[in-house]
Amino acid sequence: MRNRRSVEIVSVLAIGAALAVIVLSSHEFGPRADRKLHAAIGKALAKETLKLRGQAGPITVITRDTKAFPQPALEILQSSFNRELQSANASVATTKLIQIDPLRPTAVPAGDFFELIRRASAEQVIVSFLGPPQLSEEQRSKLDRVKPKIVAFCSDSQMENADLRPLFDAGLLHAAVMSKKPSSGAAGTPQTAQTTFEQLYTTVTAANCK
Repeated sequence: MRNRRSVEIVSVLAIGAALAVIVLSSHEFGPRADRKLHAAIGKALAKETLKLRGQAGPITVITRDTKAFPQPALEILQSSFNRELQSANASVATTKLIQIDPLRPTAVPAGDFFELIRRASAEQVIVSFLGPPQLSEEQRSKLDRVKPKIVAFCSDSQMENADLRPLFDAGLLHAAVMSKKPSSGAAGTPQTAQTTFEQLYTTVTAANCK
């Protein structure tokens, strides 16, 4: 009886181990977020925000709602952004969470961005972690004059066909951290978070946007 009991226990453990192997082998784990790189992006966005903010203007952040679909890289970026603001005795006044289907391109719905801009004051800075405003001609005409300052993070997928110059000219963008083609000049040399950031991203304003 005791031997039979031992055989049953071993069998159960073997089945459990086999199921674990099947689950792990069939699950595709995503790449780990580069914590230092995304922290550098958040810091760069915060610096541009503080330059545009003035003395005490309110800061509104537009970001993805990560409850349903976690985004570790975005959470690292936002934490770094908040720390940089705090070091300058500033903070985010309002956060607008956008629920985005992970299978669709990352962008703020035009209607949501339009309303935020329409209701904002001249002292306010709107920071979008989900790209610049993509408004229709009708929405642009209804705005008349854009009062708030707008900062945006433009990721790889958003930069494929992006032309930021018209947004700067229309006052719909004042600063952006955008991806660029990585340089191969520093290959093989030790990389710091800042040098990696400078290879992969650039800060764009109306003064240097081509």
